[in-house]
Amino acid sequence: MANYYKSILCVLCCCMVSFGQNKNGQDVFRYIDSADIYYSIKPKLAQQYLDSIPEPVTASIAGSLAEYYQLKALINDRLNEGAKEFQNFLLALKYAEQEQKYDIAGMSSIELFYNTIIVNDGKADVKYLEQAKAFYTLDNNYNGLIEVNQMYAYIEMHNNNFKKSNELTLQHLEEYKNITDDGYYYMYALFMLSSNYTHLYNIDKAHKYLYHLERIKNDTTISPPLHDAHLVTIYTCLADEHLKQKEIDSTFIYLNKSKPLRKFMNDADVENYYTVFLNYYDSKSDLKNKKKYVDSLQLFHENELAETIDASLEINTALLHSERQLRVETKKKYVNRYYILGLVIVLLGLISLVVVKYNTFKKRINKFIKKDSEYAYLQSNHEKLKVKVKGLEGYIEDIKHNIKQIATISDVNDQKNEIKQMYKSIHLNSSTLLNKSENHLELINELNVAFFNKMSSKHPELTSSDLIICYYIHTGFKNKEISVFLNTTERSIESKRYRIGKKLQLKDKSVSLLDYLTQL
Repeated sequence: MANYYKSILCVLCCCMVSFGQNKNGQDVFRYIDSADIYYSIKPKLAQQYLDSIPEPVTASIAGSLAEYYQLKALINDRLNEGAKEFQNFLLALKYAEQEQKYDIAGMSSIELFYNTIIVNDGKADVKYLEQAKAFYTLDNNYNGLIEVNQMYAYIEMHNNNFKKSNELTLQHLEEYKNITDDGYYYMYALFMLSSNYTHLYNIDKAHKYLYHLERIKNDTTISPPLHDAHLVTIYTCLADEHLKQKEIDSTFIYLNKSKPLRKFMNDADVENYYTVFLNYYDSKSDLKNKKKYVDSLQLFHENELAETIDASLEINTALLHSERQLRVETKKKYVNRYYILGLVIVLLGLISLVVVKYNTFKKRINKFIKKDSEYAYLQSNHEKLKVKVKGLEGYIEDIKHNIKQIATISDVNDQKNEIKQMYKSIHLNSSTLLNKSENHLELINELNVAFFNKMSSKHPELTSSDLIICYYIHTGFKNKEISVFLNTTERSIESKRYRIGKKLQLKDKSVSLLDYLTQL
């Protein structure tokens, strides 16, 4: 009941702030300040503040869009909304560069690096690290450069090169410890050392650095939820390692330490936590408690799938909303073409009197034609999106029906087999659900309509398939990754890249396709 009244009070506060904003347009920036205060401890409340900013936000909070999208991404991170987090960090990076807020640009680049190393199964995209280093250098941000340096140790840890990760971390451990204005860097170094030594099963050293990690809990420069999130990962990791060594009592000790910090776990920690408990009770032949965690793990996977589907639907809704906004703006331009047409007629009349102005009039006519082609492209793009969403809705209904059928199976092993088959089906269908040359990643990034407009206008000789491959190359994907997304072979992608280079006559210009697209 107390939480109910707290929720009502929060909503009333948002309404009062919204009323004040109607009196003074500058008050909308208070929403950003409020969201900044609450995003780590009450992410949903912080989201309410951001949602109270009037649309379009590009006009309401012009000059602060980098902070806005950075906060949205941080809220997504707290709520485990990976797809939306990646998209919002991309937007934060875009506006941070425009607004010359290099601190946010550096931070967004590092977060995008985190996302790509997870999505790419450990293959680090150091492009984002190099970007972060450049931005932090422009900002004279010493701490930011320290974090970039830490990421190379993180890459080794993520790739299970634990000894190498320890070497890189220990070289700078005292340097991290001496950063008194922000204890995060020392905390993260202790976290990596504890984790690495745990996986190397050097428990004495793992405990040594865990002890230091626990001692800095009261450091006021470290966010308590952030500290607890790292601590619970180590506890669960130690429980897992002790169980592998059949040290049952030690396993239970660390599982109990993890319990109070359950709310600070990310999805990977939750899955590991349930799995270790399941295996713990299995080792003790406690079938009753084992079944509880089998059920918990199954429910977790079902919820994870449901959240992924919901996130996809929300992103599709946002895409359609943006598409409608673009269409409204394009219609306004379409109305203006009559005024432009009248101007062109006047200019054509003047051409007969002033031949010298001919080139100027020709440029205006070309501009008019370009706008007309942009409208046609956006209209076509909108129709494609409607077809995609329709297909996705039907596919989601099939998945929901399949989940209900699996839930009725009483045998646990049969359920596991059915779940595996369902995941395989989702993986296989994801590349063919909407179009043979498209997948969810392309759908998520379809907001970058400016890239396709520019390429289509500048190079009409390129096909739709050529443009999609150019977009993946421009985004930073390798040939092997593109071949997976387009459901084809790596050799086919190499061949298509070569043909695109010939169409663009890049060999005559002595420039690679990647460099050319980057310059655009």
